[in-house]
Amino acid sequence: MSPAFITLSALDQMKETMNETPAHVRELLRAVVTQSGPTCVNLFYSALFQHKRAAIFLEKETVEVKMRPQLLAWIQSLFFTDADHVEDLSELQCRVGAVHAQLEIPTDIVVYGIYIIKQALIEGIKAATSDKDDVIAAIIYLNNMMDFAFKFMIKAYDVSFRKKVESDEAFRLVSLGHNISYEKETQISTFSGWSTQAFYCLCKGHPEDLPTIAESEFGLWLTHKGMSLFKGTHEANEIQRKVRELDAKITAIRQSGVIPSDFPTELHKAITKLTFLIGRVFRHLEEVENGRDPLTKVFNRRFLDVVIQNEITFALTHEKPFSLVILDIDHFKKINDRFGHLVGDEVLCFVAEIIAANVRANDFIFRYGGEEFLIVLTEAPLADGLACAERIRHALAEQALTLSSNDQVHVTLSGGVTTFEGETNARLLIHQADEALYKAKNNGRNRIVTTHHAS
Repeated sequence: MSPAFITLSALDQMKETMNETPAHVRELLRAVVTQSGPTCVNLFYSALFQHKRAAIFLEKETVEVKMRPQLLAWIQSLFFTDADHVEDLSELQCRVGAVHAQLEIPTDIVVYGIYIIKQALIEGIKAATSDKDDVIAAIIYLNNMMDFAFKFMIKAYDVSFRKKVESDEAFRLVSLGHNISYEKETQISTFSGWSTQAFYCLCKGHPEDLPTIAESEFGLWLTHKGMSLFKGTHEANEIQRKVRELDAKITAIRQSGVIPSDFPTELHKAITKLTFLIGRVFRHLEEVENGRDPLTKVFNRRFLDVVIQNEITFALTHEKPFSLVILDIDHFKKINDRFGHLVGDEVLCFVAEIIAANVRANDFIFRYGGEEFLIVLTEAPLADGLACAERIRHALAEQALTLSSNDQVHVTLSGGVTTFEGETNARLLIHQADEALYKAKNNGRNRIVTTHHAS
């Protein structure tokens, strides 16, 4: 490897590797892939299904119908594409990586799968020729191309990881219960109070009394809470920089006792800019807060995947099960048709309150559909999940909702319960709870059903 090669971009390195590899060696790889490709795919999925952690992320039907032919096409593309189309090849690797990243398959499992394919193709190379030089050259080329493929695939993981971190952070803000609208009004008011005081000191010609932002009520909030809320945004860094610059000038004025003639104009511009930035960053946080359903105040589906994936990770790491409950209001359409949609909204809020009163602070409640609620019960085996669902069902069945018109509405629930036992992924987990809910409805409603056997 030459020093010049190291300085090339990954795309150019891949292109040069293809150009510098003898044509007959590349033809040898193509022949091996043609003959051994299907075997590689079989070995790949056989190995992954036997891998305890990898099997969690795979569904046999999806593998057979979609992933198996796609994997074969991927292997073929890697060795059948010429150097003139290397850009298309790199984009394909990125797309493959994006699929694995969206399925949240860990990178170490992807590396393990690539290793299985490499070993199968190496055996194919050895069987295809007795020329040791060609065997060595072909294995080197194979390793290089696989490494380049993984390098491009991992880019998608980087993007996916950043998005997940942002989503996790957004979820953290919501789960902590921040009332962003109230916080926004309060802090804009305290910042306005500091601005008024600063201009008052300028008008009175009292430079020694000019307050810095840092020592104001707004500044204390910004230091100890605001920057944590705003963390990671461009506006947060800009706010911090402008506050430091302005406070440094105010400190200098207080020490000198002289107010520069251009400072009032400069202060006005800085306050205008800071007001804009503060408003903008709060608007961003208000978008985050939309993770809650505006009617029932429970979570909407925005953070469902984040919560379930976090619980799967925790369950796998600590060997503690968690349960998932889907509840559906029985005959909700009839309630809407009889009383109107406003009463329907009252019913939804009433049900949400009953659910919230019967779960723990560490559990998660989502409005999953129009009249469906989904509950993630953390560190709860199936028996606890069933008990919780039954508790909610009984509480609702025994308590009528009194409307503003003094009419009473009796509401019942059907529910499906499942539990995570390490053999499934988030989508299958929700599907299992959905299946159980479907059985509950078909069996007469107002009942809880599970797809598992309670231990």
